[in-house]
Amino acid sequence: MSKAVGWRVLAVACGIYGGLYLYERLSWTNKAKETAFKRQYVDFASHKLRLIVDLTSTNARHQAKRELHLAHKKLSTEVENFSDTLVEEVKQLDSDINRLDFITTEARKLKNRANNLGNILNKFHETFILNPWDESN
Repeated sequence: MSKAVGWRVLAVACGIYGGLYLYERLSWTNKAKETAFKRQYVDFASHKLRLIVDLTSTNARHQAKRELHLAHKKLSTEVENFSDTLVEEVKQLDSDINRLDFITTEARKLKNRANNLGNILNKFHETFILNPWDESN
């Protein structure tokens, strides 16, 4: 391989590689290790917090949906009960109105009969009681 590429190119490549290795080895201090660890920990904690937030928000969304569904169900039941009550009250009021109309009609008939009977009694009184001896009638 050294004949195809050349020993100078190979030496330069090994020198560059060795230099980079030496640079990494010398720059990998405790401070660099601490910085790398902190970065890794921040990435890990951020990922876990995102998972927790996603899970919490999903649970909260489902709970809110359940609460809204229950509230809707309760309100629907209340509205249905109230509408049934109103229908029953309207039926009762219609029945009362019909009964009162019948009573009013009967009362008018009785009033007319009473007035008629009163008129007949007044004529009888005028004819036979006030002027019994008057022979002009």
